[in-house]
Amino acid sequence: MKTDEINNYERNNDKAKVSKGLAITYLVHLSIASPSGGRSEIENLNVIKKIREGYLDYPYASAQAMKRSLRDTLKGLGYTISPIINSAPARTVGDPLKYIDDDLFGYMNAGSKKTGNSDIDKLNGIRKSVVSMTPLLSLSEFEDNIDFGSNMIGLRAGGNPMPYETEIHRGWYRISVYVELDRIGSGDGFIKGKKEVVKNIDVKNLPEVTEKYDFVEIKDGKCNLLKYEYDKLDKEIKYNRAKALVDSIRFLAPSGRNSNWLIDLTPKLMVAAYVKGAKTPFLEVNLLDQSQKDKDVINLKAIKEAEESFSDGIEDIVVGYRKDLIEEPVEQDNNIKPVSMKEAFSKIDGWLKLHFEPEDQKQNPSNRNENIDSVQE
Repeated sequence: MKTDEINNYERNNDKAKVSKGLAITYLVHLSIASPSGGRSEIENLNVIKKIREGYLDYPYASAQAMKRSLRDTLKGLGYTISPIINSAPARTVGDPLKYIDDDLFGYMNAGSKKTGNSDIDKLNGIRKSVVSMTPLLSLSEFEDNIDFGSNMIGLRAGGNPMPYETEIHRGWYRISVYVELDRIGSGDGFIKGKKEVVKNIDVKNLPEVTEKYDFVEIKDGKCNLLKYEYDKLDKEIKYNRAKALVDSIRFLAPSGRNSNWLIDLTPKLMVAAYVKGAKTPFLEVNLLDQSQKDKDVINLKAIKEAEESFSDGIEDIVVGYRKDLIEEPVEQDNNIKPVSMKEAFSKIDGWLKLHFEPEDQKQNPSNRNENIDSVQE
């Protein structure tokens, strides 16, 4: 039987809580681009990444590349990001308490026994990314288009220009992002110690209580049940970080090589949902009506069907679109009303405020970097 002490603790502290997240699926349009392409001074053909389905190839940019673009956009928006340590392999500092990208995108800095790191340091050495995302995948096949150029670097050494070819593509691309809102500013990476919760429990009671706790100490047939204590970021900082991530999606800029192909990665058609659990209800939905060959029309029917399929896991939904690029369907037989992209992001911001309940919802744009001194103290 469980002791009264265990029963009291579980009754007061282990209330079930459904995790909440933000699921966004959106389309971008690339006029002409070389997604995830590279340049080589040796090879004269630079290929873009593609995935094959049947006899057709579809270009894509990897999720890793898209996360790098989000990170670079955060920096461009004025946030301080984690410095890169030149190690093997290279890594960030790994301080989610201080740096927004270490919090949102995670890191791996596994401690070694030789370094003498404490157990807590080793636990904090790995943080799973709060942000999960798909590659940026083209909706249309690759059609063997090539751009031509010359590498002029050889002229510096007295050589001749080297001609090269680069695969290029244009069209609609889709990407999905899922954000674990409950893990922003908390969890792995924020552990500061262990706290004894229940002491001197007979070992024979372990099978029915250990799943409720993080750590068990056993000695002489008795055990102590412990839970980890975490550094806590206040609600305002958590909200600001979630808002910064959403802003980086709204104003997403490409990273890496883009001087030859200046592309726009901001959403043109977006379906966003405030969801319960790790659900991505619109991951595979065709957001554009494929029956319309001569124009781009929102596929509200498919969006509505997906919403109904996941109705028990969706708290709220919004469809945003660029009215200058995409049209609404003539017949609308559902209660989903598409809005401008600005209105859609404003509604997402309302979800974030509802979720984090920041005390001060006013942000000072001249001081975007959070002051965490009070947290560390």
